[in-house]
Amino acid sequence: MKERPEPEIRDAVLRLVSERVDEVPLDDSASLLATTNLDSVGVVALLVAIEEEFDIRIDFMTVDPVSLLSISGLTGHLSTLAEQT
Repeated sequence: MKERPEPEIRDAVLRLVSERVDEVPLDDSASLLATTNLDSVGVVALLVAIEEEFDIRIDFMTVDPVSLLSISGLTGHLSTLAEQT
């Protein structure tokens, strides 16, 4: 994953989320499952889109899956991955 500043990562995550839900939650820490029309299949599609956008593979064995269900959690995880490369 190429290094990107956190605001740019957040903007990309927001764009990808907004392409898949009726309304993006105002609270970045809100669960996308609880506050949007995203279902489990939608979550998988979102995560695939994130992997493609950022040219990464999410290792579900090393990450708490719940952390991937909010904009802030996704942004934080992607920021950490960017710092490691």
